[in-house]
Amino acid sequence: MNAHEKQQGVVQAAQARAELYDTLAQLKDRLNYAQRVDDAVDDVKHRISEQKRRNPLAFAAGVAGVAVIAGVAVWTVASAVIRRFE
Repeated sequence: MNAHEKQQGVVQAAQARAELYDTLAQLKDRLNYAQRVDDAVDDVKHRISEQKRRNPLAFAAGVAGVAVIAGVAVWTVASAVIRRFE
């Protein structure tokens, strides 16, 4: 093996190493579900705060609507539990 072939082998190994590191970084991003969930939660928080800033009346109506839906759901479950124990 001459010096040129050795140099070529070193260059090929460096390219393969770079591709491997790139692939590992992509897999890390895709498989890190905790980070993906954190990023999604941060995105939703940002969108909610932006909506609140741009249109506070619609935001208040949305919050009230969610509260009503949650209240109805709790009331329905509580009523079903009470009926079962009677």
